[in-house]
Amino acid sequence: MVRKGWVTPKAMVEEFEANEYVAACWGVECDVDWANRFEWRQGDYNKGVTHDNIHCGNASNQVIYDDNNDGKADRMVEEGTDGLGNLLCTIYSDDNYSSVRDVSSVKVGQEIYWTTTAADGRTWNHRGTVVASTPGHPNHS
Repeated sequence: MVRKGWVTPKAMVEEFEANEYVAACWGVECDVDWANRFEWRQGDYNKGVTHDNIHCGNASNQVIYDDNNDGKADRMVEEGTDGLGNLLCTIYSDDNYSSVRDVSSVKVGQEIYWTTTAADGRTWNHRGTVVASTPGHPNHS
């Protein structure tokens, strides 16, 4: 014979637990007109080193990540390439691309210069302004 017992009712509280960390991030829209003129002067434009509004000209495609939420940039990645995969960005302090700048010094509202390099060796030179969040991706999540 099975014994039946009384179980005292109790309330259970569930807390939200994130299943992954979402980093704060900023976007950068490349000034494609400026960048295409730069590539033309460099002699790389006819080698397929071009800029357009769908790719680097879209602020959602260049993302600066603050991985540890300390208010400082940790890395910049171009994610919206034309079939080249994600490209790590190197940031410079000048439009001659001669002095590498630490990504942690980048702030919202600043104009920055950066390069991206594909596996085939082509390098794109960019210029743009850092924005607080990217359209449609406020936390890039």
